[in-house]
Amino acid sequence: MHPEADPAGEDWDREAPYLSNGSYLATGRSEFGADPPPSDVMWITHRVFAALASIVASAYVNLVEERERWVLWVPVFLGAGIALYFAMPGEPPSWSGLLFTLGAFGLYLLAGERLPLRLALGALLALGVGFTAVEARTTWLKTPILQRPLGPVPVEGRVANVERLDKGVRVTLADPHIPRLAPELTPPAVRIRLRPTDTAPPAGTRVRILAALRPPPDSPEPGAYDFRRSAFYQGIGAVGFAFKTPEVVAPAPVGVVGWINDRVVALRELIADRVAARLSGAPAMIAIALLNGEQTGIPSDDLQAMRVSGLQHILSISGLHISLVAALFYFFARAALALWERVALRYPIKKWAAAFAILATLAYMMLVGAQVPTLRSVLMTALAMVAILADRSVLSPRAIAVAGILCLLYQPEQLPGPSFQMSFGAVLALISAYEVLRDPLNRWRKDGGWLRRAALFVGGLCLTSIISTIATMPFCLYHFQQVANYGVLANLIGIPITELWIMPLCLLAYVAMPFHLEGWIIDMIGWGCEGILWTARVTAALPGAALHGAALSDLAFGLMVGGGLWLMLWRRRWRLAGLAPIALGCVLAPLTPRPDMVVSGGGTMVAVRDGGGKLWLSSSRGGGFEVETWGKRDGGEGRPPAWPTVGTDDGSLRCDSLGCLYHPDLYRPERRDPATPDGRLVAIAWTRDALAEDCDNADLVISRVPAAGCDAPRVIGPDVLAARGAHALYFERGGVRIETVHDPQSKRPWD
Repeated sequence: MHPEADPAGEDWDREAPYLSNGSYLATGRSEFGADPPPSDVMWITHRVFAALASIVASAYVNLVEERERWVLWVPVFLGAGIALYFAMPGEPPSWSGLLFTLGAFGLYLLAGERLPLRLALGALLALGVGFTAVEARTTWLKTPILQRPLGPVPVEGRVANVERLDKGVRVTLADPHIPRLAPELTPPAVRIRLRPTDTAPPAGTRVRILAALRPPPDSPEPGAYDFRRSAFYQGIGAVGFAFKTPEVVAPAPVGVVGWINDRVVALRELIADRVAARLSGAPAMIAIALLNGEQTGIPSDDLQAMRVSGLQHILSISGLHISLVAALFYFFARAALALWERVALRYPIKKWAAAFAILATLAYMMLVGAQVPTLRSVLMTALAMVAILADRSVLSPRAIAVAGILCLLYQPEQLPGPSFQMSFGAVLALISAYEVLRDPLNRWRKDGGWLRRAALFVGGLCLTSIISTIATMPFCLYHFQQVANYGVLANLIGIPITELWIMPLCLLAYVAMPFHLEGWIIDMIGWGCEGILWTARVTAALPGAALHGAALSDLAFGLMVGGGLWLMLWRRRWRLAGLAPIALGCVLAPLTPRPDMVVSGGGTMVAVRDGGGKLWLSSSRGGGFEVETWGKRDGGEGRPPAWPTVGTDDGSLRCDSLGCLYHPDLYRPERRDPATPDGRLVAIAWTRDALAEDCDNADLVISRVPAAGCDAPRVIGPDVLAARGAHALYFERGGVRIETVHDPQSKRPWD
């Protein structure tokens, strides 16, 4: 800043300075002169504009001073473009993203040396690239989605993947042939669950399975995670279950990529079989997850315990595992080369070891699968090793920026998922904290002995867990509606067991398996897995182990994430401004409205809210994961209770064997519509007899049976539910607001 500039606006007589690039820097004084105008309004306006000018000037100076960190915002705006695509109500024209990007690029080139304009256009350009990337991937995939249930039907295809479940096996068939579907309507892959008594066919074989198929599951509630969209981007257009044992048919020719995939899947199955021969139950499933990346077989109770205790991240192959693999291979390779005197004295063995570590981590990723946390960790580890090759700093925020850019361009559809968000959020928070604490911690460590180093190790584990928990809290509440309260305690035990016991033994098991010497090693891995399970179960059983909350609104979530990014990506004091949107998001979080009624896509389950705000379910059976999601998004621990046979005690819901009558305004007179002073009446009809009576009296009818002749003002029948999916109803003073999973008028490719 110019030495005479006065951002506080106390001296208005000095000449306004200019920055080196010619941009005007406001200093606070205006043409009004030193004395405030006589009018109070004018004086207040004058001071407001002076304050704004000071803020803008200060922000501009900070922005220029932090030019080396501008690149960190590239993945943020890439992600904003991807988020914009998924937030659109309908599918945009396939050329819209490219046109916007080219326009932004052209304007960027014409901006010249005007820095603020170049930065704004650069942000728009990154946003356009993100939008174009996901739009292009969607257009390129074009996964056909099965539109109606089909079967039993013989499905023939190549076994591309095998997943062990808690009970049974699930296979993914690539290049399927389905007799009742035209080739252009046949998806690239289908996922079929085999019978519990069936064994999985070898990967790469072509099989025929008599199965019932249906579309991939819908989002259980408007605003909840969209499983069908996720399946679309995986190339899976149908799911189902088998009626008979798979029958092996003549193998079909596959390309090089398919052959490599088959060999990798076969190797994963071999590892799983070796583990299953020595271990059983949950310890076996955890060992398999760490050895081949397959997480689907862990019993639901143990998986929930790990989730509540904050240890579920151990199952996901990410930075904890990849960095350890790279470090072990790096140090072993360097130690081995150091023993060779002629090589150690003549060649840069440190760089050779770094190159070997990169190859080892790539091989490990191929074995366990390139999921988002794994891919991000491998990219960051590879960049760290490349830094060693180039004699640069290993840990840099630019590494995570580059990893984020590559991940978003490679698989942009991963952005809305919890895996991507939590993985990058936690690592970014840790790197940001490391930048701040690195120098004081290094000084403190160098000035002490082994006791101080041990304290630093334990304190580092605690601090890492605390930072990760805080950083991922918005994502946990947004996606899972719960936060682990004792995650720090559980990770103090779980992470050392994983780092110092399980993972080194896993690498040793890989080496021993070709020689069939892995048995005793797998037994020892099992001991470590039992320790992880014991920690998870004990922690999850503690009082208040999990904090449950209702689903966050997009606005509250966006404010928290945006404020967190501002806080972590900048270095100067203006980063603290990010605390304001975080605080505002926390204030708005409990104010997120929840629906008064929820209706499942099939019309079989209905939930209503009574006068006290409690959610009640129409039945104690059925609904499964769908109704559990309703309860969790409402702030509960799971499935809501079923309402009594005659309705709720407060009288807002009255039922008989034919249906129910719901009075949403009974205890909320402030939202009653003037046209209905007695409150609105909602009829839930289970039978045709109830429908005939309800259509004449109710303001809104929800019917499980066809309601073609119903004259009620608004009717939600089976045809509407089939077309639009689950419904969420909000009764407001101006009317009823209805949100649905699908909108037939603006259909997306995965609908």
